[in-house]
Amino acid sequence: MKSPDLLKETAEILEEVEERIRNLNSLSPRKKQNALNQIREAKENFRKMASEVVIDNDELASFFLKRANKLKNSTNDKTIEKLGEKTYMKDVEAMYKYSKAAPYDFAGYMKYVNRGYKAYVWGMVSFFVVTAFLPLEFKITSLILLIPIILSLLSLRKRGYSGLMLAFAAIPIPLITGALALRAYMEVFINPTALQEAAQGLGVSTSTAQLIAGVMVLFGIAEVFLLSYAIYMFYKHRHAFL
Repeated sequence: MKSPDLLKETAEILEEVEERIRNLNSLSPRKKQNALNQIREAKENFRKMASEVVIDNDELASFFLKRANKLKNSTNDKTIEKLGEKTYMKDVEAMYKYSKAAPYDFAGYMKYVNRGYKAYVWGMVSFFVVTAFLPLEFKITSLILLIPIILSLLSLRKRGYSGLMLAFAAIPIPLITGALALRAYMEVFINPTALQEAAQGLGVSTSTAQLIAGVMVLFGIAEVFLLSYAIYMFYKHRHAFL
């Protein structure tokens, strides 16, 4: 495999970048320290990754090496003054983010992200099922969330950071809805009046209303569990998203 050697070389280049940053005068003290911290960690991340490669991706490893060389060549006062401190720091941050995302491309960590993604998909499916028999305001809420959820799903598949942020924004309302739905559907089993109202509202017998409520309780439990698991996995593996 070529990837380990390319990642090692990337780490070596970043070590040179680190030394060059120490001698810079064009960065403010705070930005200089931030750059040193990020490059130091990126260097260690790539070095560690080189010994843990299980998926050979020499094309991506070559890309990292090119970006490291580009950063090395721009790490001098003259170039930074020309580019601007903000642009240079963006390049440093990009290198840092690449190093944090590397395990998902080389060490097989994407399987964990995929588990979170599947939980998110089925959790949202359960959310839309649960709202089917709830009052109108819940249906309207689910329709409002439909587009952000679809956009987040499309972006998450491409490991887009915007998709991650959309998912974080979209999950809380379905979680709350799931908890409220569990309470409402459980009420059908506990309260005879609620059972009668549910049967009349659906135009079915009380036994059928209880059956529907029972199925909805299962979907509500699945929704809360799956979306809680999804948000946990997405946060834990947030560095996979760029």
